[in-house]
Amino acid sequence: MVGFSLIKRFTNFFERRYGVGDYARLRPALASWLNTHYGQLLLKEEKTYLDAALSDVFGYHLLELSISDDAHLSDASRIRHRFSLSPDFAPSYQGKPLGAQAEIDNLPLASESVDVVILHHTLEFSQRPHLMLREVSRVLMPRGRVIVVGFNPSSLFGLFKAVARFTSCRPQWRHQNLGKRRVLDWLRLLDFEALQQSQGFYRPPLTHPKVLRYLAWLEIIGQKLHLPGGSFYFIVARKDVAAMTPLKPNWQTFGPMVGLGGREPASRMPEPISRQKPKL
Repeated sequence: MVGFSLIKRFTNFFERRYGVGDYARLRPALASWLNTHYGQLLLKEEKTYLDAALSDVFGYHLLELSISDDAHLSDASRIRHRFSLSPDFAPSYQGKPLGAQAEIDNLPLASESVDVVILHHTLEFSQRPHLMLREVSRVLMPRGRVIVVGFNPSSLFGLFKAVARFTSCRPQWRHQNLGKRRVLDWLRLLDFEALQQSQGFYRPPLTHPKVLRYLAWLEIIGQKLHLPGGSFYFIVARKDVAAMTPLKPNWQTFGPMVGLGGREPASRMPEPISRQKPKL
């Protein structure tokens, strides 16, 4: 019993210290990290993909779920009603979507009420990412689209994270390793069809602006050769719902007395007897 208690205490300490942090508590610090030089470069590259994907998407309602309220992710969208939800209160400002407080894995929205959902680094910081995807599938309209932007574990960013999670308490390292294939499998189980898969930003997560500017050649080579080591992956998926074909009743063979000993109805009305004029 003593050994089991020690193991449980060690496990709880490891989860608190190195596991996935509480999203509501980490979100302000994540927004501050996104305002750093590296975070702004990363966000600029992500918005390039978002602008291209949103330019040809139409609808009435767009939902943003992001680690930052100041990211302005849907500026290129033609959808007029754009809003965001977050665990902490987000007031509305002119030029950005209206914000409200809500749990990201229990959305207070009606089923099939949203046309587009943007998941901007929220899956990996959620302790129940599969439930979040189920909620997104529930609120999306048929043929609606979800756009997922997540950190790529198989990149320089993922390599830094694997080491830094044991040596640092910074919020950007307190997330799950959700690879693109795993997210695509979850989307496929929820009847989503992947329309676009890509990745970008090949520079390591360094804090020195001069070093990041010097390593800009990594972006040119990575984008030109489509290398698989981008810091983030980008997925656009469509919610596919099988079309229901109505069955037309065959009224010609319908008879309530068929099989009960009654007379079967005629398949068609008898032709009228033609009248001939008498011969004079």
